[in-house]
Amino acid sequence: MRTLVAFVLLVGTPGTAALAAPEGRFCVENLSEHAHVFTTETREGVRQTATLAPGGLLCSGATEAKDGVVQVFEAPDALEGCGRIVPRGGTEGLIAYAEFDRCHWTSHER
Repeated sequence: MRTLVAFVLLVGTPGTAALAAPEGRFCVENLSEHAHVFTTETREGVRQTATLAPGGLLCSGATEAKDGVVQVFEAPDALEGCGRIVPRGGTEGLIAYAEFDRCHWTSHER
């Protein structure tokens, strides 16, 4: 049985990522102009899901792994979305959603 615990904050200004994740976690931030469904999943299999408005932040549960996966979906019933591997301690920001795993992420800007 998995426990679902969401750590959601409404912070930041859309278009400006660079929030540090809490220690032992990784995060995803909605920098787009639209609300989307986001997930975080640790390598241990702990998954969290939240609908984030623009500027919203979702952080994973604590993990010992060096990284984890974040995903974004257009709607709760969507089967396809976009995903990224994020290092523990990092935050990935979604700049723009696009179907078929062609989203624009902040890591594309680095």
